[in-house]
Amino acid sequence: MKKETKYKLLILSVIILALLNISTIATIIIGNRNLDQDDSIVIDPESSPINGRFLRQELSFSEEQMDFFRQESREFRHKANDVISKMNLYKSELYKEIHSINPDSQKIKTYSDSIGFKHARLKEHTAEFYLEIRERCDSTQKERLRTIFEPLFRDNHQMRGPGEGRGGGGRGQAGRGSNGHRPD
Repeated sequence: MKKETKYKLLILSVIILALLNISTIATIIIGNRNLDQDDSIVIDPESSPINGRFLRQELSFSEEQMDFFRQESREFRHKANDVISKMNLYKSELYKEIHSINPDSQKIKTYSDSIGFKHARLKEHTAEFYLEIRERCDSTQKERLRTIFEPLFRDNHQMRGPGEGRGGGGRGQAGRGSNGHRPD
């Protein structure tokens, strides 16, 4: 073989090996990021997601507690994702039905009831998950865990029942027209 050909082959081999190494490193980095995200449980969009790293830092979990959390977290996420996907399906069907030419009130009621039932199942799974984790905590960890999970079980100020909203209104509806709206 000519010296030039050997040299070109050697350069090509080095380039291919370098690309292979770069792609391997990139795959490992991306995989690790995805693992951290997959292990996360988002309780409150305004707070930190709950994952192993967060609990180790916030609660000083031992390795045994971390292993237990990972196992319970996988089971919880599987159950929760199943419920959420079904809930989203019912929401989609409800949306289609209320925007159809002739909405069927019985279908609307059925989809609404199904969404409520699935939401109740999600709360049940969340409570079970919380209780399983709490069982493995010491008294200090239990208090901090309660604080972390509190957003899931407290009043949601964005969702108010009749008469609980903010602003004017109420019985008199003063300053409103016959259609119930304030004039422009």
